[in-house]
Amino acid sequence: MPTSVLRLAETLVMLAASADEQAAWIARHQWHTDELALDFDWANGWVPWSVDEQSPRLLSPALHDLLQRIENCLTAMSGQSNTERWTPKGLATDPGWAEVRHLSSQALAEIAALDLIAIPSSADL
Repeated sequence: MPTSVLRLAETLVMLAASADEQAAWIARHQWHTDELALDFDWANGWVPWSVDEQSPRLLSPALHDLLQRIENCLTAMSGQSNTERWTPKGLATDPGWAEVRHLSSQALAEIAALDLIAIPSSADL
């Protein structure tokens, strides 16, 4: 279970990172900006369910709420009409990304409070 929580934390670290750190991560992996959201979507799709199956109530209602709010923000920013948001400039200037960073930082604080894992730095990812 700690491995699953770590995987979720890794995606949140990148969502909480500065625009410069996000751009460096994207360049390092030779991915597109939307991988930030796709990576979160993948982890958020199975980690909370898996952890809740193994240890009910380990993940707080506050964490579940934050994960849903992050998902909602990313969904609202998707689509053809929002392509500018998914550029290096968009990462740095779009208010939606500022909200995603804020919510992701709060979610990481919830995970850190579990004291199950060490939260990695964005440079480690």
